[in-house]
Amino acid sequence: MSELPLISVITPTLNSATTIENCLRSVIQQTYKNIEHLIIDGLSSDASLDIIKKYQTEYSHIRFISEKDMGIYDAMNKGINMAKGEWLFFLGSDDILYDENVFSTLVPLFNNLKLKIIYGNIITKISGKEYDGKFNSLKLLNRNICHQSIFSHKSVFDKLGGFDIKYKSLADWHFNMRWFNDKQIKHKYIDLLIACYNENGYGPNNPDLRFFQDWDYNTKKYFPKISRKLYKYKNKMIVGKMMKVLWDV
Repeated sequence: MSELPLISVITPTLNSATTIENCLRSVIQQTYKNIEHLIIDGLSSDASLDIIKKYQTEYSHIRFISEKDMGIYDAMNKGINMAKGEWLFFLGSDDILYDENVFSTLVPLFNNLKLKIIYGNIITKISGKEYDGKFNSLKLLNRNICHQSIFSHKSVFDKLGGFDIKYKSLADWHFNMRWFNDKQIKHKYIDLLIACYNENGYGPNNPDLRFFQDWDYNTKKYFPKISRKLYKYKNKMIVGKMMKVLWDV
């Protein structure tokens, strides 16, 4: 790995004219400059492309495509395929990096050949809350690691494949479940604010029923030890309720 690894920032867009400029500028302002910013547009009908083209003429690290896609995770998969970087980072078009030193702070960790996933924290734009510290398996089964706080070595996607686009808004949670307990994918938490996240963005406004329909299957597949414990606990609860009914009778 080179001393200055290339970071590929991937941003899906669709009619993001009101927010994309701040997103672009937050990447431009990074003190670490070995970056490419890939904008994957889904045929915006507003001024998004005009703004992107304006910045692209001035900043050569910006590349974009605009074509029909099958949703945000299809766009993110296209970005993965386009990426030339060793490390990949997904930044929403309505999100920004926390400050100009995020990438430069993380570079020493990028040069650790053993690490494949590095994640930190985000702060929500509206409420100003920080989210959400170090995760263990049980915590990940209760809530997701925000993808705006995760840096992934490209080899992780080479090994696991991309995001499963059958999940409308939680394919990133599913992807996190896939790598979290993989012994070949060493990960590390760093107590650092990575991005300012729009909590009223795409995900919270698009419920992913399919993800929760598949919850038991994915839990058993990627968290087998916890799954067995939860199953036993659930059975005990069922037996307890049955005994209460019998006792009351």
